[in-house]
Amino acid sequence: MSNATVPAVVAAEAALVKQSYALIFVATFIGQILFGIVIAQVYIYLTRYQRDPLWVKVFVFVLFICDVCSALFTICWMFYLFISHWGNIEAFSQPTWMLATDPLILGLMTCATHFFFARRIHIITESMWLSGLICFFGVGTLAGALGGTIEFLRVKSLADLTTLKPIAIVWLLSAAVGDVMITVILSWTLHRKRSGVRRTDQIVDRIIRVTIQNGFLTAAMAIAALVLYLASDIPYHLALSLVLPRMYSNSILSSLNYRDVRAPEPSSTRLRSGLEFACASTTRRTVRFIPDLLKDLPF
Repeated sequence: MSNATVPAVVAAEAALVKQSYALIFVATFIGQILFGIVIAQVYIYLTRYQRDPLWVKVFVFVLFICDVCSALFTICWMFYLFISHWGNIEAFSQPTWMLATDPLILGLMTCATHFFFARRIHIITESMWLSGLICFFGVGTLAGALGGTIEFLRVKSLADLTTLKPIAIVWLLSAAVGDVMITVILSWTLHRKRSGVRRTDQIVDRIIRVTIQNGFLTAAMAIAALVLYLASDIPYHLALSLVLPRMYSNSILSSLNYRDVRAPEPSSTRLRSGLEFACASTTRRTVRFIPDLLKDLPF
């Protein structure tokens, strides 16, 4: 290679890095913002639900530690690229152990989320095969993520990640299918628990909306990451992969914190004759219905 072509090659590599990592860089900032929301959600949970079972508190703690590690390793990777190896174009194509932790942590969080909701689905539906199927996809996600982490450490360049397509399909497709199943089953079950009381039905509708928003959002992001990975040799999928851990933790925590639903206060209806009828009976039914509904829900 002549000296005249060296600047052109460097410029081409720099343009490729800019094209590849602009989205990843932005996603890193979005992930850290979402991590701040996770911290707020954990604080709300710990102060509001101190009477929760110990295993739920341990689950939240482990989930939070995984999210802390994910955020920390992402920052370390950014430090590696932009501080320790500033000006080194080759550093952007080198797989590092910091980046290799992403699929492992994401797989652990996804699997834990699927198992958590599978338990609740088993309680409210009494269906072993539905909860077992969700656990199956959770294990498939973890297995694919673990295999992806091992193979990631073996490749010499990020361009070689295209050789890991079977593993990525198992990993991300299992995550997406599990998320969709959880969302559909919970939404349908909640819909069937509608009591006919307007106030309580409004509460159930709000819970259904939260369930759908959380479940389909994580599923859509997993599918989008898989499509980007299969469709392009440029690692755009890393951007979504770095954000997904925060999405799963926020999904769980928002569901747990959404249990603080207050029943309506006693009200009265004044008829034209001037008689007042206290709606205490309706209120009592509402108060009873809300705990009966929420005690068996994953919120």
